[in-house]
Amino acid sequence: MTTGSMRPLIGRGEELAAVRRRFAALGDGPALVGVAGDPGLGTTRLLAEIAAWAARAGAHVCTTNPEALPRALPALPAPTAAPVVVIVDDVHRCGEAAREALTGLLETPRDGMLLVLGYRPRQCPPALLAALTAAHPGRHAEHLDLAPLDRAGAEEFAGAGLCARHKATLHQDSGGNPRLLALLAASCEGPGGCPGDVPGTRPFAARAAAPLLAEVAALGPQARLVAHAAAVLGEPAEPDALAEVAELDRAAVLAAVDELLAADVLRAGAVPGHVEFRHPLLARLVHTAVPGGWRLEAHGRARTHHRAHGRPAIRRARHAEQACRPGDESGATELAAAADEMLATSPATAGAWYTAAARLLPAAPAHRARRRELLAAAAAAAVRSGRADLARAALAAREQLLDGSGRAVGAADAAEPRARLAELAGDLPRAREIRHAALAELAAAPGGADPHRAAALWTAFAAAAGSDHPAQVLARAEEAVRAAAAHGADEALHAHALAARGTAHLAAGEASAALRDARAAARIADTLTDRAVALRPGALDCLARLETELEQYGPAVRHFTRGLDSARRTGQWPAATALAAGLAALLLRQGRFPQAAARAEEAVRCSELAGGQEPRALALCLRAQVALEVHTPETAVAVARAACTLAAADGAWWHRSRLALAAAELAAGDALGALETLAGAALADPLRAPLPTAERLALAETLCGARLAVGRADAARAAADQARELAGRTGLAGLRVQALLLAAAVAESPAEAIAPAEEALAAAAACGHAADEGWARVALARARTRLGEREQADRHLSAAAYTATACSAARLGREVAAAGAEAAAPAAPAEEAYMLSQREYEISQLVSQGCTNRQIARSLGVSHKTVETHLGRIFAKLEVSSRAEIANMIGRNTVVARPRARAKSLAGAS
Repeated sequence: MTTGSMRPLIGRGEELAAVRRRFAALGDGPALVGVAGDPGLGTTRLLAEIAAWAARAGAHVCTTNPEALPRALPALPAPTAAPVVVIVDDVHRCGEAAREALTGLLETPRDGMLLVLGYRPRQCPPALLAALTAAHPGRHAEHLDLAPLDRAGAEEFAGAGLCARHKATLHQDSGGNPRLLALLAASCEGPGGCPGDVPGTRPFAARAAAPLLAEVAALGPQARLVAHAAAVLGEPAEPDALAEVAELDRAAVLAAVDELLAADVLRAGAVPGHVEFRHPLLARLVHTAVPGGWRLEAHGRARTHHRAHGRPAIRRARHAEQACRPGDESGATELAAAADEMLATSPATAGAWYTAAARLLPAAPAHRARRRELLAAAAAAAVRSGRADLARAALAAREQLLDGSGRAVGAADAAEPRARLAELAGDLPRAREIRHAALAELAAAPGGADPHRAAALWTAFAAAAGSDHPAQVLARAEEAVRAAAAHGADEALHAHALAARGTAHLAAGEASAALRDARAAARIADTLTDRAVALRPGALDCLARLETELEQYGPAVRHFTRGLDSARRTGQWPAATALAAGLAALLLRQGRFPQAAARAEEAVRCSELAGGQEPRALALCLRAQVALEVHTPETAVAVARAACTLAAADGAWWHRSRLALAAAELAAGDALGALETLAGAALADPLRAPLPTAERLALAETLCGARLAVGRADAARAAADQARELAGRTGLAGLRVQALLLAAAVAESPAEAIAPAEEALAAAAACGHAADEGWARVALARARTRLGEREQADRHLSAAAYTATACSAARLGREVAAAGAEAAAPAAPAEEAYMLSQREYEISQLVSQGCTNRQIARSLGVSHKTVETHLGRIFAKLEVSSRAEIANMIGRNTVVARPRARAKSLAGAS
């Protein structure tokens, strides 16, 4: 048997290794390897791989099935020099003759034989299963239980051609079962190809579905009918419900259930007396294969059964959606009530049910307002689940139902989904305009504003402030808190409003007021039910971001994690993107870079399902920041440029993506490019930049480093002064650390750098910023080296190297290595300490202008290698280890060029 046309075997390396070990030990006696696996886990595929390997290893291989086993055994060769490998698949299907032959082989094993048996333990008769697993004194045995593939294995199995939605949900939907993975992968039309359907409604690819449907087709007619009834019910079902839907008597249903359980199509449910499909995906597949006319009538019977037994609307909704005809008001009522309940657990399903309810309502004018409300609710649910396409379709349908009096500018009932769509597209001014108009419409309403809707709009208005004036933002936040407190019924909304007000206070430099609001919001948030969190995940996101800015890292991690778990579980991908990115940013601050990288990648995956370009820009900004710390600067530049491409000019991430790009360009040695990027984004003044406070400090850091690199020491000191002012406004320790590190960087002498670097070291340790401790130690090491205090410098470098390794901080590690090389370089003679050759001086000047090595080579007409050689000499002569220090010395005129005549004489003497 060959595997040339087979899919590569994935995730079964341990099982193959176990078989090889048993094969290699056949000299110690015969062996048995039992391979147990549920349907679809790849037992047959693994046995084929074992057969091919054994043949290559020189064994005589006999691959058979239970029916042919009695005939195959007598034909086996006697063991000679070559071992014999007998492989039997589907052992659970053994008939009487095959069972006797196999039992004899198990009880009297032959020398030099490896027996490999594949079977499904749930379908294996107890006596046979006992014989397979019993110990035998004359035989070595190993029993392998196949497990589902993990996430990485599932992605490798499915390949790279999936759309974002299938890729993100593939492992969860399939449970890692290879056969189900193949079914989902075959049903995906690739990136940009899958239409915007509600998940679970698309037909499955016929070829991939055939093996699964064949299991049902092989059953008896009544068992097939009961399987169809179970698929229509779509949940754990009791025999009475199956009997009513299948239109069979109870005795026939019980007999059919026994057959389905024996075939492992159905399994016993968690509730006694109930049965369900072995996997939800199999239930969905069988449902699509049920004849259409019978299926519609069966859903009607299921709905009738549930109503007669007082089942809740959420259990009847699926059947009402399928069976009710337009004009059925009771069906619409059931669907709307069920959608309200489902909104917290599956917004995608809730949105589909809202849409179905609007479709079922009569077309008469009396129902027009209610249909508009339902379509607005459908749009809001679709936005929650990242289905911007479905949200726009629902809003378009709602627009068609507006009469002259209903065409208000604000359209308050649909304002929030419209505003969220604008935000997802990066149009913050449009989102603010929509909310402002909706609030005006509510205020002018004849009966007064709907208090809950008004409070929600005010809170969203304040939370998505963008670059508005701080006083305006704070006024909105005050109104949001007042409205939420007055409404009182929505505690999550109250917590969200308090967090938004705290964010506004912090932006205005009022850290103590921000901390009070954060603590008040946290007290409410920590009492919220899971349902309340699921209905408003933005509350925890807003609160956790405020706590991060206030350096309250413990509560922030708790709130980010709870919100992210809820958003993931309920399929709210825009919220999940924001929460994962926020947690990644927090972990970056703490220097926990591997964890930050994992969360940033999760944000990228979620952003692909979030339904807009802004979430993708957000996720890529975080990926670029992580890449800067743990990968190469060139990688960070590429990712940041991708984020800049996606970020809209009026969105929240336009300025931040440019800042990320500038930081990466600076790290890559392109200081001039970094300054140009910042200037093009109007980010030359940290005190007035349209950024949160912490990112203004990051801007000051990038400006300071770039200006030092091009020899603008005075301008660099100005940026460091601005950083000190920003940090002083808030009094936060983490921001103070950054300001102190900049003060050390711009110090005019090593002695002046020591005090701010030591203060930064103590402050970083106090606030838990591990990586910043490393940067402070590097600054101290450089200063001590230049003062001739080598022992202290080495101590700081050793500690910084340990920090870089512990944090997986590649950028810090490179700087530690550079500082170590600087410390190890021998001192130059005093009379030539700052004297360079003419060519070295030319290169130093170009370095001070921010030119890269390749740019210098092109400018001087020399090779890239020549430039690198000269730079090595320059570093040694000037006793420096970075381009920024060269630029600083050129700017202070402490470097001169050796006269040409002398240079020639020295060259000749050498």
